[in-house]
Amino acid sequence: MRKYIFEAHAVLKRIYGEGSYSDEAFGKGDVSALVTKLTYGVLENDILLDHILAQCVSKKPRLDAYILLKIGVYALLTLTDVPDYAVVSECVEVAKRMKDVRGASGFVNAVLKRVAARDFKLPKEGDADYLSVTYSVPQWFIDRMCAGYGKECAEIVIKERPSELEHLRINTRLSTLKDVTDALDKAGESYTVTDVGGISVRVCDEVKSLFLKGWVTYQSPSSMLAVKALGVREGSKTLDMCSAPGGKAVYISELDPSGSVVACELYPFRLKQLEGYAARMHADNVLPVLADGTKFNAKFKDAFDFVLVDAPCSCFGTYKKHPDVFIRRGEADITKLAATQRAILKNAATYVKKGGVLVYSTCTLFDEENGDVVKSLLAGGAFELEHIDGLDAVDGGRYASNDGVISILPHGIYDGFYIAKMRRKK
Repeated sequence: MRKYIFEAHAVLKRIYGEGSYSDEAFGKGDVSALVTKLTYGVLENDILLDHILAQCVSKKPRLDAYILLKIGVYALLTLTDVPDYAVVSECVEVAKRMKDVRGASGFVNAVLKRVAARDFKLPKEGDADYLSVTYSVPQWFIDRMCAGYGKECAEIVIKERPSELEHLRINTRLSTLKDVTDALDKAGESYTVTDVGGISVRVCDEVKSLFLKGWVTYQSPSSMLAVKALGVREGSKTLDMCSAPGGKAVYISELDPSGSVVACELYPFRLKQLEGYAARMHADNVLPVLADGTKFNAKFKDAFDFVLVDAPCSCFGTYKKHPDVFIRRGEADITKLAATQRAILKNAATYVKKGGVLVYSTCTLFDEENGDVVKSLLAGGAFELEHIDGLDAVDGGRYASNDGVISILPHGIYDGFYIAKMRRKK
């Protein structure tokens, strides 16, 4: 087990200490199931682990030791097939061999023995901090969810556990739904065909193989719906304003193979990611461009039939799949990001041809980044909301009756998303 603790610690150090995203922190090599479990287990239970450790230490230790303690506590709470004494012993041995923790092995031993003895208290249902600690969600987030969606709805969302399955979109350039399901059947893998035409499945060797061949890509149903909302026509010119890593641009290019998609990205290293994504998916009609969406581009003025602004956002709608979002972002980021979103949307509006369509989307949940941003554009009178078609069979039909705006709460295979479709009338 020692090896897995070392590896999980290294990944978590990149996330806690260097601000890496969880899906990038693992690197490119194969990762064992236990390392994945320990890493995501710590991230998904971050507040719970803090709550327990606060009762067992008088002073918070340095980061390396604290991460090791979190791994140990999580393992003690969940690894029922490993005896408590073995978890404690293995963590102590890791501490002895880890440069920045070596002198704290006795401390690690004492703290984890106390946790193993369950010498701590957890809040009970009805306590003010029950939801926050039990489900490891910040209290400010719970308060905002209750204010925006009602207490009952907020509690349902917060209490639902994350899915261990991934959602695959079929690359229609290279394969069909039948091609992919036949391959999964042959490999003996179970799966579900989803209501957006994708597949919900566990990550396995066959899925990894299909991904590398470009037959499938990982894309959430909510992300797919933001693209579907555009309603692109054959042979159109489309602009994806905030494109990297490129999933939406590539999907647009498949829906309109005879059209062109200009995919903008602010940072050169992310532009490289976008280029690699498009190449793997054989999306030859995607043109990656280095551009800052907050800066007006005269060459784009009135040039596009469809414009997608999948704006940089706080990403709180994806916290079930990316629990590290609460480590990297806080409540203050909501207001900061809203200013950037308004600037990007203002420019995007000038790039749409008269009669063209503009879609604004985010993977977050609060009005400051969603409805308020869209209202700021609609107030100018040049755009109006337009009904989003094609949603009758999606998610039980709950979005079929819409006024051009849909709000998706995180549940099941769906990330939290906001999507608004607007048409330029003058």
